[in-house]
Amino acid sequence: MYWTISVAVSAMAAYGITELLWLNLLLLPLILTSKKDIPNLIILLAVSSISYCYFLNYLSTHTPKQTEETIIRSMQWSDTVKIDGGKLKGFAKDSEGTPYYVTYTIESEEEKNRLLETPLSGRRISVQGTLELPEPPAHEFSFDMATYLRMNGATYLFRATEMTLHGKVIRPSTRLTERRTAVKTHIQNTFPASLQIEAEALLIGDRSGMDTELSSEYRTLGITHLFAISGLHVGLLTVMLRIVAKRMRLRIETTDTLLLFLLPCYALLAGGAPSVWRAVSVTMLLLLSASGKLKLKMDDALALSALGFIFLKPYVLFQPGFQLSYMAAFSLLYSARYLQKQQSVLIISASVTAITQLALAPILLVHFYELSLSSFLVNLVYVPLYSLVILPSNIVLLIVSLLSQTVAAPLFFIYEPFRNSIATVTSWLAGLPCQVWTAGKPSAVWLVWMIVSIACAFIVIERWNRKLIALIIVLIPALLFQVKPYLDPTTYISFLDVGQGDSIVIELGYRKGVYVIDAGGTVSIGPPTWKTPDNQFEVGRQIVVPYLKGKGIHTIDKLIISHAHDDHMEGADEVLQELRVKEVHAPVGSLTEKNMIPLLREAKRGNTRIATMQAGEGWKTAQTEFTYVSPFDEKYSHNDSSLVLLMKNEFGYLLFTGDLEMEGERKLINKYGQTELSPLILKVGHHGSKTSTTQDFLNFLQPEMAVISVGRRNRYGHPHDEVIERLFEQKVKLFSTAEHGTIILQMDGDVLKPSITR
Repeated sequence: MYWTISVAVSAMAAYGITELLWLNLLLLPLILTSKKDIPNLIILLAVSSISYCYFLNYLSTHTPKQTEETIIRSMQWSDTVKIDGGKLKGFAKDSEGTPYYVTYTIESEEEKNRLLETPLSGRRISVQGTLELPEPPAHEFSFDMATYLRMNGATYLFRATEMTLHGKVIRPSTRLTERRTAVKTHIQNTFPASLQIEAEALLIGDRSGMDTELSSEYRTLGITHLFAISGLHVGLLTVMLRIVAKRMRLRIETTDTLLLFLLPCYALLAGGAPSVWRAVSVTMLLLLSASGKLKLKMDDALALSALGFIFLKPYVLFQPGFQLSYMAAFSLLYSARYLQKQQSVLIISASVTAITQLALAPILLVHFYELSLSSFLVNLVYVPLYSLVILPSNIVLLIVSLLSQTVAAPLFFIYEPFRNSIATVTSWLAGLPCQVWTAGKPSAVWLVWMIVSIACAFIVIERWNRKLIALIIVLIPALLFQVKPYLDPTTYISFLDVGQGDSIVIELGYRKGVYVIDAGGTVSIGPPTWKTPDNQFEVGRQIVVPYLKGKGIHTIDKLIISHAHDDHMEGADEVLQELRVKEVHAPVGSLTEKNMIPLLREAKRGNTRIATMQAGEGWKTAQTEFTYVSPFDEKYSHNDSSLVLLMKNEFGYLLFTGDLEMEGERKLINKYGQTELSPLILKVGHHGSKTSTTQDFLNFLQPEMAVISVGRRNRYGHPHDEVIERLFEQKVKLFSTAEHGTIILQMDGDVLKPSITR
C-alpha cells in the first residue's frame, strides 16, 4: 500500500508538480507507527526516486516536439473515433505508440456517408497536418482540453488536412473492439428504444447515448456510478460463470483458469474504463490467491492493481474514474472491520453507502463542484435494485436475444413497462427541490482539510464508535467552506469568455447579491445540414453554469437579458435548467421574440418571475445601486433597445451596454450628458463594432478602463480597428476576452484589482 501511494505521488510530480515529492515524507510516521523497519523505509524512498525517474522518462518518450510545419504520420484510430457533423475526431496512436487527438474536416456529404459505412475503430490511417497545443479554457472551471488530453496520455491536437484510410491492424484487442461494436449494433437493432441506452452502458460500458436530461437526473440523485461497469458487474459475471461451470460439472480449477483468460477480454469488451480494469485485475489476483498460486491479501491485491495501472498508463491518475473507483474500493476495504460488526443487512447496506459517499465527496467537489444530498437515501434503494434486478435482467436479455429473438420478445414485453415505470419514478425524484449542495471547487488547502477530517471521522467511528463526534468532525470544514463566500467583503465582476457573445457575473461582497448579465450563446445560421454537429456546444451549460457552480453559486438573484439576440441569451434556458433563478429582467417589447420561447418555458417551469424593464428602473443592495439607463420607450428595436445597466458602488461606476449602437448612445448622451460618472469602467458595446463606442460617447463617459467581450478570430472582424484606436487615444486601459480570456475585476472598497485567465 505504501509503495502504491509513493509511486502515485512520483507520477503526479513527474507531470510538473515536483513539490508533491515532499508528500512522501508524510509516510514516515505511518511506517514507523505500523512497526515497519528501517530497511523497508529505505526501500520505499528508493522506490519513490526510481519511479519518479521512470515517469520522467515515460513522458519524454511519449511527448513529441511541436512543429509549425506540415507533417505526415501513420496512425491507428482508437475506439474513441467518431463522426460528429462535418468532423471526424478521436484519439489515435502513431507507430511509436504516442497518442494524439486527431481532427479531420470532412469535405463532402458523400465522403461522410462513406466514412459512416466504414468501421473506423482500429483502422490504420495516413494523415497530413499540423500539431497544435489546445487553446486554454474559458475559465478555471470550464472544460480544459489540455487536461482532457493529459488524462488520455496525449499532449497535442493533430489538425489533419488530408487523410487516407488503410486496412485494420489485426490484433486480439482489435477483434474485441469489433465484438464490442457488434454487441452495440445488436442492442440497437434488438432492444426496445427505451432500453438501449441503459443496456449499452451496463453491458459494454458505452454511455455516449445518454442525453443531457438523463445525465442531469442521475447526477442530481447521485446514482451516475450505477451506469459504470465496476466490481458489481465483474463479481456478478464471475459468480454466474462459476454456477454455469458447476452445472456443467467442470472442475473449479478449470473454471478459474478460464476466468483468468476471459476477464481481461471482458475488460476490453466493456471499454477498458479504470473501474472495469480495477475490478477485473483484483478479481484475477484473488482467483490466483484462492488457487494457492499466489498468497495475497485483499488490500495488497488492490494496491498491485493500482500500481500496474499507474506504471502502464501514468496519466490515468488524473482521470476522475480512476480516482473514484480506487478511493471507493479502498474506503470499503479499510472499513471491513466495522462492517463485519454489523448484524442487519439494512445497516450494512446503509453503512456501505455512507462510507463511499463520504470518502468520494472531496473528489466529486474537485471535478464537479457539487454533491447530491439525496444520494444516500436513493442509493439505499437503487443499488440493490440495479444489483439484483436491472443488471441481471440486461445480461439475461442480451444472452437470450443473441440466441433467439423470438424467445426474447415476450421478455422485453414484460421488462420494458417495468423499467419505464422506474424511469418515471426517477424523473419525479430528480425533480424534487433542494437535492444538490453546490459547494464550489475547493482549493488545495481546503481539499487537504476535508480529506484529513474524513479520515479522522473514520478512525473515530472504527475505534470508539462515536458517530456523532465523527459527524461533527466532517461537518466543520464543510460548513466553513459553505459560509466562506459570505465572509468575503470583495465584489467580483467577471466577464466570461463565451466566445462571440456576452456573459457577465456580478457577485457583491458578503454574497449579498448575485446578478448575471446575459448567458452567451451560439448563433445558428440557417437550418441544420450534414455539417451540423450531433451534440452542439452549449455555452450556457458548458461555460456559464460551470463558472457559477465552481464559485459555489446555486442561486441567481437576477438574470438580466440585455436583448433578444442569440449571442447574448441563447444559453439562458440552460442556466435556468441548472440553477435557481429568482427573477429574469428583459427589455420591454422583447418577450414576443421567437428566440425567447425556450427561456420563457424554463422560467415558467421553475416559477421564475419575468419582468420587462426600461430606463429609470432599478434596485439597491447594501451600498451598491443598479439603475437601467436605457431603453427609453416600449418599441423594441433589438441592439438599440438593449438593457443598459449602470452600477454604482464605493469604487465608482460600471456601465454594461449590451449591444447598444450609435443611435442608442446618442439618446444616452442627450438624457444624461450632464451627469458626472467618474471613475467609470465601460463594457464596450456590440463587441467593439464600429457602429458603437462613438467618439461622442467616449467624450461623455471618459472611462478609465474598458472590457470587450468578443470571440477569437470571429467572422465579423470585431473589435474594429477604429474603436480600438479611439480607446487608445483616450488612454483607456483595455481588456478583451479574446486576448485575455475571462476577466475578473475585484473591488474591495475603492481598490480595484483586475485579473485575467490567459
